[in-house]
Amino acid sequence: MKKKILTSLFLLLVLSTFLVACGKDDGKMSNQEKAEKFAEEMKPKMEERIHAEDYNNFVETIKFEKNIEISPMGGIFVHATINDKYDVSFTLNYNDKNDVSTFSFDDELAKKMGNFDKDKVAPLPNEKVTPQNTSSNLKTILSKYKLNL
Repeated sequence: MKKKILTSLFLLLVLSTFLVACGKDDGKMSNQEKAEKFAEEMKPKMEERIHAEDYNNFVETIKFEKNIEISPMGGIFVHATINDKYDVSFTLNYNDKNDVSTFSFDDELAKKMGNFDKDKVAPLPNEKVTPQNTSSNLKTILSKYKLNL
């Protein structure tokens, strides 16, 4: 009799351990689901970035792929196709919801978009670009030393 009770308790313990180890659905999203949701939220910013880099107004259509990849370091890779022919890749970061400036596309697309020879990322329409007026800066420096230009 004691042997049956001990065996039953042991099986109950093993079964409960197995159920806990397998986990239960607690309503939390997986990392893949979080990445897909974040990529979906960032699509308008990625489209805005593509259009900002398109100096020749070459881009007609942008289609984002469904498969989102997560790097071992936590980056989120999003792939898109422009005009059903050219590939663009973005690397997103959870910590910076405003930055989509990490992207890459092939040289042929860069030539068609007109930004092949650009060294810097194009400013987005909502970013304020303040050109530096070097002559006024020089005047400020010279005025400190009471020199006139």
